Amino acid sequence: MEKLYTVRDACKILQIHPTTLRMWDREGKIRCVRMQNNFRRVPESEINRVLGIQDGKIQYIYARVSSNGQKDDLERQIIHLKSLSPESKVIFHIRSGMMFDRKGFLKLLEEIESNRVSRIYITHKHRLARFGYDLLEKVCEIHGAEIIITDGEEILTAHEELSRDLIWIITSFSARLYGLRSHKTKGIIEAVKS
Repeated sequence: MEKLYTVRDACKILQIHPTTLRMWDREGKIRCVRMQNNFRRVPESEINRVLGIQDGKIQYIYARVSSNGQKDDLERQIIHLKSLSPESKVIFHIRSGMMFDRKGFLKLLEEIESNRVSRIYITHKHRLARFGYDLLEKVCEIHGAEIIITDGEEILTAHEELSRDLIWIITSFSARLYGLRSHKTKGIIEAVKS
């Protein structure tokens, strides 16, 4: 017999307000069961469906751009991926693909290593990581997660790919160097003022 959750427990799991759950029930976005006392109960299968969990595993959409000037592209990625997998959880970043300290990315890795991920939808492999994609793909394979690249591979010549990677490396290190200089300059100015 399927487990039924109270409205309160279902809302904790779904991280929504009870009013939202009742509204979803009226609109048909979630199917609730009415008990004899007219209280709602939410079947576990409905909670899993809303969370994008299939066979106990979750599907994710991962979208990323490198700068705030690319927010339109980020929105397009999310809309496109949601159209392919509407029940998937969404993780997105505005950060370089060379940086592996992205909060949502690290959470996704933890979920993969815990065998809780079935699929990850991305537009291109460099959205997930600029370098080391092959390693991430292998980790996913070991833990039973599938990466689905929706827009296919970017067709680049070896020269274009190498040029792009070198530009990313130079940009990354230049930004760090500039940031260090900026920090040192501020420290010197503050020291002089005091």
